[in-house]
Amino acid sequence: MPDLHTRGAVQLATQIATGEVSSVEVVEAFLAQIAKHNQRINAVVTLDAEGALVRAAQADAALARGERWGPLHGVPITVKDAFATAGMRTTGGYAPLRDYVPAEDATAVARLKGAGAVLLGKTNLPVLSGDYQSVNPIFGRTNNPWNLGHVPGGSSGGSAAAIAAQFSALELGSDYSGSIRVPAHYCGVYGLRPTEHRVPMTGHIPVLPGAVNSVRHINTVGPLARSIDDIELALALIAGPDGRDWQVPPVPLGREATPEPGALKIAISVDFDVPLSIDTHAGFTWLAGELEQAGASVELIRLGDFGFSLPEAYETFGEIAQAELGAGLSPEEERAAVSAFRANRTDDDPMARGMANAIDASARFYIASLLRREALVAALHQAFEQRGWQALLTPVTACPAIPHCDTGTPIAVDDCDVPYWTAGIAYSSPFSLAGVPVLVAPLTRSHDGLPIGMQVVGPRWGEARVLAVARALEQFTGGFAAPPGY
Repeated sequence: MPDLHTRGAVQLATQIATGEVSSVEVVEAFLAQIAKHNQRINAVVTLDAEGALVRAAQADAALARGERWGPLHGVPITVKDAFATAGMRTTGGYAPLRDYVPAEDATAVARLKGAGAVLLGKTNLPVLSGDYQSVNPIFGRTNNPWNLGHVPGGSSGGSAAAIAAQFSALELGSDYSGSIRVPAHYCGVYGLRPTEHRVPMTGHIPVLPGAVNSVRHINTVGPLARSIDDIELALALIAGPDGRDWQVPPVPLGREATPEPGALKIAISVDFDVPLSIDTHAGFTWLAGELEQAGASVELIRLGDFGFSLPEAYETFGEIAQAELGAGLSPEEERAAVSAFRANRTDDDPMARGMANAIDASARFYIASLLRREALVAALHQAFEQRGWQALLTPVTACPAIPHCDTGTPIAVDDCDVPYWTAGIAYSSPFSLAGVPVLVAPLTRSHDGLPIGMQVVGPRWGEARVLAVARALEQFTGGFAAPPGY
């Protein structure tokens, strides 16, 4: 079957379970797609073709005996090279870990494999997941399947490129300031950042093997896929306490029916005091018009009008990020990291200023930052409650996928040069700070054919609502489309 590689995880799991196709056939189809295209894209950087075929044969033999391992029985997946994989090299894109082979899987990986998934290999990322391009000294750079001269995003850039190029049925990524969402937007796929502490971080790099885990907030684990159904299934499998990451509470996921378009109550915010490409703005204007024509309630807002100050959010994000990340570094390493970000205490950029202020942060300073964060979280929650929004829609970045460039290079957004980090994470980082669930879904394309996504933001623990709203929006946007030639 020549189109097996185009199918998603839920569809393939059903077809394998009913005997319509075998796991070996499916794995062979994805391996053929990787062999055909990966050399140009460089998304899959560690491939275990032999091991995957052996596991697929075992899956088929198990089904023949009447055994089904779980909802992903025999379905091939890939995972970001930030997750520990037992017996398979795990580098984090960090040169000292070039030959590191963990003894056990990260919790999220173990849960997907326990559900029957067949691990094909690992996907590329920047050094220690620290950029929104995917380049590192071990594996080099990953290219965007839509235009090889552009980046796939980061830090889960290899993840999104692999899903867009149809190298895998499902992918596991992670998101700090936008590391699932930016690549999903740049590559035209779905990517979910769950509520903070929804999914255990156990086995994710960073933290470096054997190091103290100083990152207590903001970071998340989530899936990337070509359909909402696949996102929903993956989340259900990886969510919940593992008895090791003690910050993960046993909060039920639930499920909500897809609302009719006319019953939607949506807020849209495109005004972050950051330049936004004409094509992106036009996409949101078009969608707002379509929704209103269908009878939906659409409210165009500025977040600051609801007590969610973006400058304060950026500065607080910088403070908490630096205080926690810096706590795991030596004083010299911490100063070097801030210097690489070009941050100083008088910086016009509030996020950079927050980082600089948090060097050698005291406990008193850190707690004050967390209290400011709590006030912002409360303001966003109250806006959802008081206005009755089912979701908030916003851009993901200032523009579609950027051309390959050196980190820190100003980004051209139409006629404006925008600072590198502002262009990449100004729209995503406020929701990282708030710890809320965000699904990136395809919205439209730019005048030169690059994907443009949108953030579908919900209140904390509201993944079911986010996915339901995204299904309703798909009636207008159309969902995933493969890049030409894939």
